Amino acid sequence: MEERYKPLIGVIGGVGPYAGLDFVRNIFSNTRALKDQEHLNTLLVSCPSIIPDRTKYLLDEEPVNPSGGLFESAKILYAAGARHAVVACNTAHSDRIFAPFCGMVKEAMPDMVIVNMLRACVDFIKKKHPEIKTLGLLATRGTYKSRVYGDYFKAAEGFSIIEPEPPGQDRIGQAIYSLDFGIKAHSNPVKAKACNILLYEGFRLLDRGARGLILGCTELPLAMDQEDFSAPVFNPGFLAARELIRLTAPSSLTEV
Repeated sequence: MEERYKPLIGVIGGVGPYAGLDFVRNIFSNTRALKDQEHLNTLLVSCPSIIPDRTKYLLDEEPVNPSGGLFESAKILYAAGARHAVVACNTAHSDRIFAPFCGMVKEAMPDMVIVNMLRACVDFIKKKHPEIKTLGLLATRGTYKSRVYGDYFKAAEGFSIIEPEPPGQDRIGQAIYSLDFGIKAHSNPVKAKACNILLYEGFRLLDRGARGLILGCTELPLAMDQEDFSAPVFNPGFLAARELIRLTAPSSLTEV
């Protein structure tokens, strides 16, 4: 493979499709580039038809583990030359999905590095906001049920995660999944009703003591961002994109 084709960043998308596009945008936005040729080679594989819904699997409403479809996508990236990749889905980082997926990658493609979005988020908060130990989490019901954020952040030196009450979790689920107004069904543009629900739940978490908010679903940055809140808002997809750039071309990484 010619040097001009290296390095190649891989993005496993389709979970959901617009979230994958947004992740690639994060790579471009965090790259030092004044012309086309200075941007990093990036490949998005978006094969949603082979990756079952992550939340339904974690809620025991889907029998097939999405890890297999994620692995098939990773194989496409590997064959193209990518050696650093990410799964552009927070819910897929639940141990029930992420652990078998990473195990398959390690066995078949031992030199491929899968960036962990949660690890990137923890590292950034510890470095840039060491004063914050209590965080509010906006996420899918599958992410809440699997407690992936609560367990991961608690293990990372005592972070505390505040989750919405069950009715709030249901409202967030509707903002993501509703066929009438949810982000997955209406991604471009996102419906105002979905945005309003998410903003309301975010402010409720801050009122309950959160010092910052985690956008723990890759659809959420399509509907809300830092400008909506005075408290820090952390987008794990944005931070994982920066980690991919740091690993593949550190001199191309912008300052934050």
